[in-house]
Amino acid sequence: MLRLDSIPFKSVFYRLKAFFQRQQWKETVIFFFFLLLSAGFWYLQSLQEDMELELSLPVKYKNVPAHITLADNHPQAVVVRLKDKGLVMLSYVWLYKFAPLEINLKSLSEEADGEITVPRKTIESGILRQLTSSTTLLGFEPQTIEVHYAELGSKELPVVADVTVSPEPGFQQSGDMRVTPGKVLVYANTAMLDTLHELRTIPMELKNANRTCELTLRLQSIAGVQMDEREVKVKIPVEEFTEKRLVIPILCEGLPEDYTLHTFPSEVEVVCNVPVSRFGEVAEKDFEIRIPFREFEAARMMGQLAVRLSKRPSWMNPPALHPETVEFIIEQHTGL
Repeated sequence: MLRLDSIPFKSVFYRLKAFFQRQQWKETVIFFFFLLLSAGFWYLQSLQEDMELELSLPVKYKNVPAHITLADNHPQAVVVRLKDKGLVMLSYVWLYKFAPLEINLKSLSEEADGEITVPRKTIESGILRQLTSSTTLLGFEPQTIEVHYAELGSKELPVVADVTVSPEPGFQQSGDMRVTPGKVLVYANTAMLDTLHELRTIPMELKNANRTCELTLRLQSIAGVQMDEREVKVKIPVEEFTEKRLVIPILCEGLPEDYTLHTFPSEVEVVCNVPVSRFGEVAEKDFEIRIPFREFEAARMMGQLAVRLSKRPSWMNPPALHPETVEFIIEQHTGL
């Protein structure tokens, strides 16, 4: 077996040391040092001279009108040729990050043949904005951009606010949510439009609400559908509520002239929660318990019937009734 202590390490070390101390090796090291130094000076000198550079700038199309869809063959990049000092060109390559060339389609006119032309001036100004004042723009390709598009069908859809409201104790939602705008114009192909009936906002839960709230909510995206509006405002009326008690008589609808109806009791207490601001507006005239005679007649053998409100304010949640059922007697008058 080879032992490490058997290798003449010291002998190898001294031989290498003697080699590097030779005059020829010293001359070689000095030669390469000055060679690299002269190459560095030459490179620095070349950076002070004018150079040309070719770059590719990506193109980004923004503000696409909602009623059109772009074809897939529009240019994705513009090739530019620049001229400036070598140092500036080096910074363009290694340090500077060019932003995409943004084409605002909303500011350009649509042509009748399904084409939008981006003029040379628009492209040139977008390039020059990203260059230093010393850089010369020698040219770019393409000189103009032709964007092909297709018209979409349109349909106006109602907006539904997908908001769950959880008020603080003692508070309630005092009315319907109001969405502005209530309808939004959407664009898609005919087959897609036929399947759409409404737009919904992004789901949201409003917790511990104790006042009227106004929210700005985004509409849910639908693949293949473009919209005139991406956001809507939602107003949710929330107020402090209090309890109000009213006594409403029981009325029978369609009672024959030769019949008499007796209910026990003859009146029902209605217990409702109303906003503090509308407490004085709510009165007995806003409620009605009117039951058809045929229902009494159908329940005649049992002698009792559940009561219900046939009229109440549309904005009010269903009130509680006390009692919920009443007993009754039907008397028929016979002629003498």
